[in-house]
Amino acid sequence: MNPLTELTFVDFRISKLNFSLNGQFNNQGQAKIRTEFKIRHELGGQRLKVFLTIIFNDKTAPFSIDLEGAGLFELGQTFSEDELDNLCNSHCSMVMFPYLREVIADITRRAGFPPLHIPQINFAQVFNQQSTTENVHTLH
Repeated sequence: MNPLTELTFVDFRISKLNFSLNGQFNNQGQAKIRTEFKIRHELGGQRLKVFLTIIFNDKTAPFSIDLEGAGLFELGQTFSEDELDNLCNSHCSMVMFPYLREVIADITRRAGFPPLHIPQINFAQVFNQQSTTENVHTLH
């Protein structure tokens, strides 16, 4: 049975948003933005709550962001812990990421910077390699 047919997206909320300007930032051309992603989940019966966190916390960047979104999913069957990890790390994250991506673009624009559009990420591929990943993006 395909586990995706047993997974239903119910809701999404921003659970944490911290944004701060880096007063020490020296605007000398392009800034490199390091991005860290973290995923965790809580299971309550057939309800799965997935937390996807995106962190920008580089001293050489013009700002820092700590953003967490909480996605609520309903499960149509019982999954092992390994199967739940796989669902959360790949499929649930893929569903939630566009919402967080939009918040980051909006908050950076509202702070007076060009909107930071994080590229799409293949979470299934990334999280098959490791549980926490880091990417570098350039802010023009």
